[in-house]
Amino acid sequence: MIDPKQEADLIYRRLSALFTAQWHCQYRIDVVNDHYGQTFNFFMDIKRQHHRERSIPLHTLRTTDLATLERVITELRQQTQLSLNFVSFGRTRWPLSQRWIH
Repeated sequence: MIDPKQEADLIYRRLSALFTAQWHCQYRIDVVNDHYGQTFNFFMDIKRQHHRERSIPLHTLRTTDLATLERVITELRQQTQLSLNFVSFGRTRWPLSQRWIH
């Protein structure tokens, strides 16, 4: 059984180690739906002015249950205010809140 609080704490610890506030730098968390591996992957996306964009892997959530992912995202949003970008989710809704995933 996956504990959403533990998973969000782990992602946040890895995220805060990479986060350094810099001028002209954009940070974002990418959440990727891996259909082939049947997992959800979290990446830290860093874009600095006049540099290449970097995508650093943070964590892999080994489930395909959207309700579990929604709970992890809710816990993570309480800890950080970084933007979240959802990749490869198509036109689906969150099972608990019934909002579109975007």
